[in-house]
Amino acid sequence: MALDWPNRPSAPEEQSVVRLLAAERSMTKDEHPIAVAALSRKRAEIAGMILDLEKQIVAHRADLLHIDNAMRLLNSPIPGEAIPAKRVRPRQQGYFVHGELSRRIFDALRQHETVSAAELAEVAMRDKGLGDDKDIRALFWRRFLVRLDQMATRGNVERIGSGQGVRWRLRAGGC
Repeated sequence: MALDWPNRPSAPEEQSVVRLLAAERSMTKDEHPIAVAALSRKRAEIAGMILDLEKQIVAHRADLLHIDNAMRLLNSPIPGEAIPAKRVRPRQQGYFVHGELSRRIFDALRQHETVSAAELAEVAMRDKGLGDDKDIRALFWRRFLVRLDQMATRGNVERIGSGQGVRWRLRAGGC
């Protein structure tokens, strides 16, 4: 009994796909020398980064072994393997000094009844002369959202709405 597959291509379509896949076409170094050279350099760069990271892993594993042995010498009741790994936070870019996000948020909320993280990010980028870089805007937007959420948890601000259009306002007696 033959199965009838509803989404299976018809015979002519199948033959054209087979013909496309079977057509042997090789790109040699002579056909695209600039692209091949660029890809070769990029591959070498990434391979070098991987080798460097592997060396760092070996060094960190040796450090862990030394710490575990030191804990054992001190008769630690907790074996080193039982201690969970701590999450490493990425290094912060130095766009904002300590307390600047909160200050900017409070200043904006005092001037306007409500603000959004996107508005705060736009003003901060303009004040710092950073132009219109999408990556930096996204970073600023996320940083302001995180800070606003922390401030809401502490009771300083309150969220109005949800999703992309979320806005924030000062909670009565919040600052």
